[in-house]
Amino acid sequence: MKIAFSDFDGTLYFHHEDIIPQINIEAVNEWRSKGNIFVLCSGRDVHSLMHEVNNQELTYDFVICNNGGTIFDKNLKLIKSFPLDKIQLEKLVHSDIAKESWHILFSSAEKMRTTINSSKSQLLKYFESEKYKNQDIIKKISVEQALSEMNVIQISLAYETEEIANNYAKRINSEFEGAFLANMNLNCIDICAKGINKAQGVKELLNLQKDKYFEQVLTIGDAQNDVPMIKEFEGYSLNSATMHAKNVATKLYDSVGEMLLDNL
Repeated sequence: MKIAFSDFDGTLYFHHEDIIPQINIEAVNEWRSKGNIFVLCSGRDVHSLMHEVNNQELTYDFVICNNGGTIFDKNLKLIKSFPLDKIQLEKLVHSDIAKESWHILFSSAEKMRTTINSSKSQLLKYFESEKYKNQDIIKKISVEQALSEMNVIQISLAYETEEIANNYAKRINSEFEGAFLANMNLNCIDICAKGINKAQGVKELLNLQKDKYFEQVLTIGDAQNDVPMIKEFEGYSLNSATMHAKNVATKLYDSVGEMLLDNL
């Protein structure tokens, strides 16, 4: 038995076409039909992820969300989660780091809520586009409401450039008593509990499945937040990926489907 972990956005699914290519869907089905396990591994929260997945004919066995902060079975039952330290979180969201962000996106295992601090925020699409209108994927909320109402697993921040985001990520990792791990994703920062990233999410799920023997663990992703799991498991990336992911991949493919079929 083999197990494959695939990033979603930019790896399995492509926004500009709003589609999971058919080769990926067919390869996942063939992969699973041979008794192998397929896992979605995303930086998204589970609700926004499923809004995209449910419109496609994709099957899967587990879902890892929030860069490893939450793990779900195929029925979307929460198996494990890693909440943020509440004292340090309150300190962070009231700091200049958060106030300079285009938004503060709060994710729990149950819901996703956000502040909007700038008209540049990419989250505005959830409120403005026909695709997301009237969908309970995300709602605007105050910082105080989020802190009092949510058991926060991850917050996400966004800035004008990747350089600005990277500088703030370094501060987050050093100024909050080791409470957080800032996972870079282009001009965005996904902030999880200390030690939590996609590589750790993969390890946690493998540990939960320790009664099974996996002859091979495959990982594939396209962006900076995928780098930990690609490096840890000598995984793969796409020819269309960012250089962050390409530089650590053992092999490049044109699609997830090609990678799965190559390793059957």
